[in-house]
Amino acid sequence: MERQIDPRIDIGHVHLKVSDLERAIAFYSGVLGFELTQRMGTSAAFLSVGGYHHYIGLNTWESRGGRPPAQGATGLYHFAIRYPDRASLGDALRRLQDANVALQGASDHGVSEALYLTDPDGNGIELYRDRPREEWPRTADGRIEMTTGPLDLESLLRDAAAPTPASMQAPAAPATPDRRSTTAPGNQEVVEWRRRQLADLRMPLMNLHKALLDDARTAYELDRGSVGSSANLLQLVISDPWFAWLHSVSELIVRIDETLAADSPATDSDAQALAEQVEKLLTASETGEGFQRRYYEALQRQPAVVLAHAEVRRTLKSMKP
Repeated sequence: MERQIDPRIDIGHVHLKVSDLERAIAFYSGVLGFELTQRMGTSAAFLSVGGYHHYIGLNTWESRGGRPPAQGATGLYHFAIRYPDRASLGDALRRLQDANVALQGASDHGVSEALYLTDPDGNGIELYRDRPREEWPRTADGRIEMTTGPLDLESLLRDAAAPTPASMQAPAAPATPDRRSTTAPGNQEVVEWRRRQLADLRMPLMNLHKALLDDARTAYELDRGSVGSSANLLQLVISDPWFAWLHSVSELIVRIDETLAADSPATDSDAQALAEQVEKLLTASETGEGFQRRYYEALQRQPAVVLAHAEVRRTLKSMKP
């Protein structure tokens, strides 16, 4: 028998060719929640979680504007993202549902539980969690025996609501943070406090974007017919003028992610200005133009937009001295 390789060896990252970098970042960061750790201009980006340099690379060096591989061609079948437990996999499922991303499959393999989908470029993705090794099914002679059965998605979502273990919780912000010297250059404590504020703002802004997107989709389908699949919707959001006004919100979310990245060069002034830009953008106007007018109309007809708007406003108010 040949000498075995070191058992600590694993798959380090996946690097994908994509046709639209911003669309890919919006999916892997905005939907799945990975942090943007570095960009190389408009041609490449790297995303991670937990402070690692990158688990996912995206580039358009040879693929800008390209099409997915044809059926019957060789190449990547799917890549897999492993979650530490059932609660975190359930959270991933909730994120997909919130973003109207359709699953292509969901299976219980005995050794693991898995969700299957594709990204906007047609790359196959498996999101899964391993069961403890002692629970893996085995044959009579001790070999691993993977199976394929239906996965209970409702049960998975219920587990996503379980409280986060204390060891995983982010440190609480000070009860009375020191807001003196908020413009002092290089004051790391102040920058971290501001970064926590931006992190608190990100999810309400994501919820508002979803409510606006749902409203815009409804109006589009009434005017032009059914959008169809989530992949079709994503293409429309990126390229159809009907949805172009929503780019202002998604671009701010991406900028928040960039500012929150572990190695972000953003200053405290940059972070403060970003929050001010969010507040300025979300000013509805019946007589205005562009985003302000469309935003006013959405607030008038869609209660979900009103509720999401109120939550963003409350968060912005809490960020002020």
